[in-house]
Amino acid sequence: MKILHLPLLMLLAACATGQPLRAPAPQDRIAAECALLAQAAAQMEAAGQPAHDGLTEGCPGTTATDSRPLSQQSAATRAAVAAALPAGVEAGSRAELLFRRMITRGVPLSVASALTSSEAFAAASR
Repeated sequence: MKILHLPLLMLLAACATGQPLRAPAPQDRIAAECALLAQAAAQMEAAGQPAHDGLTEGCPGTTATDSRPLSQQSAATRAAVAAALPAGVEAGSRAELLFRRMITRGVPLSVASALTSSEAFAAASR
């Protein structure tokens, strides 16, 4: 009988603290990450480094695919693994995953690092 009370206690604790009981829905996380990628693409464009078509692969409303040569995709993955984490990004966190995924998708390290302090990054890492 005690086990049945645990979900009720968790619900009451969540209500009392005003904290949501669940993590954001997957579609909310995808939308937030896609907004972050759009911001990265805009910064890349402004710096004279237009984003490749596949940067937004998997985002709602797009049929983009990563058409970069395999050598470029592999180099981006190696760069993502080797990149030092910017201040405020904890190892093993969702923020680290997003940071490294941006680089793997082709966002330059300098742009990805700068975006970690943005509201878009904070929203995507929730």
